[in-house]
Amino acid sequence: MIRKLSVEGITVFPTQEVFRFAPGMNIIIGGNDSGKSHLMKLCYAICKWSCGGSRRELPVVWAEEKRLRLDLLRVFGTRDLTGLTSRCVRNCTAAVHASLSGEKVPPGSAELEFSFREGHEEEGLKISQMPERNLSNNAVFLAPREVLSIYPCYVQAGKRYPELLDSASWELCRALETEPTESPSQAMAHVTQQIETLLSGKLLRINGRFFLQRPAQEPLELNLVAEGFKRIGTLGLLIGNCNVRPGTCLFWDEPEMNLNAQHLPRLVNIMMTLCRAGVQLVLTTHSLFLLRELSIQLADRKNKGIARRFFGLQTPQMAGTGVRVSTADELNQLEHIASLDAETEQADRYLSLVPNLFAEE
Repeated sequence: MIRKLSVEGITVFPTQEVFRFAPGMNIIIGGNDSGKSHLMKLCYAICKWSCGGSRRELPVVWAEEKRLRLDLLRVFGTRDLTGLTSRCVRNCTAAVHASLSGEKVPPGSAELEFSFREGHEEEGLKISQMPERNLSNNAVFLAPREVLSIYPCYVQAGKRYPELLDSASWELCRALETEPTESPSQAMAHVTQQIETLLSGKLLRINGRFFLQRPAQEPLELNLVAEGFKRIGTLGLLIGNCNVRPGTCLFWDEPEMNLNAQHLPRLVNIMMTLCRAGVQLVLTTHSLFLLRELSIQLADRKNKGIARRFFGLQTPQMAGTGVRVSTADELNQLEHIASLDAETEQADRYLSLVPNLFAEE
């Protein structure tokens, strides 16, 4: 799991910002171009690099620098490291310090510190501190793009030209190919049941393609299933083959995308069950409806034990300044988030019309 991240000179964060993540639920809030996805992708790239599986010894530093650089470029989809430095600072040097922890890896023994400089691509990325050992827990990224309907083509292209594909989607396809070696825990099996209830059926893999099986119906091709349901179904498949399990760090970019509001309470309930089962969840959103539902369910007595952290990213009002960050344990403790104002303002305008509408009737 990721515990702490310090960034300076990275994309929209020109000055030092420190993010302390909860082991349970982490919600990153902000409007377009506020750096939500950048923050999530950076965390994912670091966690992905740090998940060394069964390797007990870290190889030499230069090899790890090369691997981390490649992970960053592929996750962000950029051609060079200069593209990841802040545009607000001339001759910028980007610096990152991450603290991680995992099974048999206590806090303080998995520290990663690295830097790179704008316009010095030939010098590459420099690691000044590495973990004492790699983590065995895994990281999963659920991007806004669903992959189930394009899975066959993506897998074929990825095996030939992986460097040309979006890294998050390609890694997700590879995870879907994994054959389970054990059964999900009882808590994770309960999450699968919740997902199947939301979908009114279960996902099947038949001859390398995915179908939705609903009671008393023929299997339905995924191209005919709603976009939002495909992303939820992807999570169910990853739980089924144990790619998402207790100890996993699950990054979920805008989980509300393409889902009707009537499904969001069930979706949030699934998130709560994941956190209670031991999954660290990091999600981004700018949906006021989803945020309110999260606050409602986090206040429920059965969810009181879920550690939570809200991060508000405020887009700068003046050019050349960085994103302003606020952190709180409850949504109402965050600094004012301007990106949520439009929904609140529209609700006020609509409610002001209600008496007139009834009067006309």
